[in-house]
Amino acid sequence: MTEQLPIPHDRRTSDAPDSAHPMRGAGARRRFLIGTLLVNLAALSIDFAVLDAPHLAFALGLRLLLVTPLVLLALVLNRRPDDRAMQSAVQATAVVAFALSVTAIGQFAPEPFAGRYMMAALFVIFAGALVSALSWPATKIMTVTGTVLYILITVTGLRWPPAWTNIDLVGLCIVTCVIALRARQRKDAQIAELEAIRRSDARLKRDLRQANAALERLSATDALTGVFNRRYLDELIEQEAVSIVPSLGQSVLMIDVDHFKLFNDHGGHAAGDRCLQQIVTAVRRNLRSCDVVVRYGGEEFAVVLPGLDEAELHETAERLCHAVSDLKIPHPGLGGGRVVTISVGIAPAIPAETLADAIQRADQSLYRAKRAGRNRVSA
Repeated sequence: MTEQLPIPHDRRTSDAPDSAHPMRGAGARRRFLIGTLLVNLAALSIDFAVLDAPHLAFALGLRLLLVTPLVLLALVLNRRPDDRAMQSAVQATAVVAFALSVTAIGQFAPEPFAGRYMMAALFVIFAGALVSALSWPATKIMTVTGTVLYILITVTGLRWPPAWTNIDLVGLCIVTCVIALRARQRKDAQIAELEAIRRSDARLKRDLRQANAALERLSATDALTGVFNRRYLDELIEQEAVSIVPSLGQSVLMIDVDHFKLFNDHGGHAAGDRCLQQIVTAVRRNLRSCDVVVRYGGEEFAVVLPGLDEAELHETAERLCHAVSDLKIPHPGLGGGRVVTISVGIAPAIPAETLADAIQRADQSLYRAKRAGRNRVSA
């Protein structure tokens, strides 16, 4: 793991592009895909209720043999951050297939259900453009393709010769998808503008601190463990309070070494120091280079993790617990072959919340983990 630089703002903002953060957006894509899969399967109940036997078989084929495998494949690829292009292609294909399957099934449903199928398909295309967490080029291709095929299906009614009906839905589809693409483009532009402001703010602060970087490193580092100290964390909180850039929230973990006073009482302070150093090494090996580890006090540590959603934060906390227990450091105060463990409290990021408030929430979660028996994660 790379050495942590002692410049507080670098921990809050990174100049690296999104490609340097493979976990970013993975949670949003996973949630969208799971939601798509659940809606696709739940809609089978409507198909059973309104379709006759031949068309029901057609609907089952589309939903179970086309849409479901595509969504499952996209979920599998979502766990492989190196296959970004393949992820986008499969997810976009899954969204288009879902929208078109709903459109096609609706051609054989009686009214008023047919109209509802058409509107549901429009909603899928609209939602895919806005919240699917795909790149802008992939979103544009997916939306335009879905719109064109939706129009072809609705105007022809999947019949020959074509019925050439539902012209009103054609107009609605075009308007809806134009609105979705424009809204997505504005959203991306706003996010890019905010990120640019934050990167510019970070570069400016870094330049102003270059003259005393060496002194800052010494004064902000815990001598025993080599991680940041409480003074550094206080500076992070203070800089956030005076910054003009809106906060996006910070994810925080609070870590406490279980029964550490008992360890010192029976093993001595020198052994306790070596124990803390081993634990910190294990923790840092299981974090990203952009994560900030702070010795909060004694045997308690705070970790600030930018850009993680709640599921990823919980997974990281569990990984840290296992990493420390896997060290198998004997605990002289507990005996019976017991080893040193940690308890972890988590506080997922909340937009506009201060870092101080996030730390307080994580500390409360840590207290619950200790009350529940230690060697566990609590949210």
